[in-house]
Amino acid sequence: MIGNRLEYQRMYEVEQKLWWYQTLHGKVLKQINKRFKTFNPDLKILDAACGTGGLLSFLKEKGYRDTTGFDYSQHAIDFSLERNLSVSFGDLKNVEAFKPEETFDVIICNDALYFLNDQEIIRALQNFRKKLKPGGIILINIHAFEAFSGTHDIAVGSSRRFEFKDFAAYAHSSGLIVEYKTYWPFALSLPIWLVRSWQRYQIKKKHMNHAGPDSDVSYPGDLVNGLLRSVMRMEENILSTAPFGSSLFMVLR
Repeated sequence: MIGNRLEYQRMYEVEQKLWWYQTLHGKVLKQINKRFKTFNPDLKILDAACGTGGLLSFLKEKGYRDTTGFDYSQHAIDFSLERNLSVSFGDLKNVEAFKPEETFDVIICNDALYFLNDQEIIRALQNFRKKLKPGGIILINIHAFEAFSGTHDIAVGSSRRFEFKDFAAYAHSSGLIVEYKTYWPFALSLPIWLVRSWQRYQIKKKHMNHAGPDSDVSYPGDLVNGLLRSVMRMEENILSTAPFGSSLFMVLR
């Protein structure tokens, strides 16, 4: 995906209104509010592999002034700069090189660590820990369970999916503690699994062009989007954690 400008454009166009991004951004904000009981607009927040900057823009709208991010893709950086965000080049394989003298209250890395192998993930987490201020948190979202793999994975360059046991081991090796974890969206697991299973079948039978499929990043219309967002709000109100879902969200310290 790093070199695919079209995928970044799709993300840029829907990142602030698509139910999935709205839910993820809400999870991030909830955990920041939970950790820092009193609102502090000057919390230093880093979004590592920030994509087109939708989350940073969301946090700025919520009043956080000291936000910054990095990404490996120039396309992502260009779109982030269109949002007037503080974003520049950075590499998850070399986190220590990004603003080496600065530390942060919150470090976020959503749906990007799948580009790295096990040792590179551990090194990235170790460097996040070094960049974390005392009392700070690391927030991570990542693709979960191979059962949910499909054309989206191919489009964004994801070669594998993860389970919590993987990150429990990475965190231990990095000197970090997983304070909270949940899979999501639990309530939509079955329809997502059915769609992805059909996609895998289509690819296997060569009924779909697996060389260049599109991701799932598209806006389904106001009615469907609103319905899915309502389902996610209901899930969040009922379940503090869920045992299954296509994504894994974690808080580390």
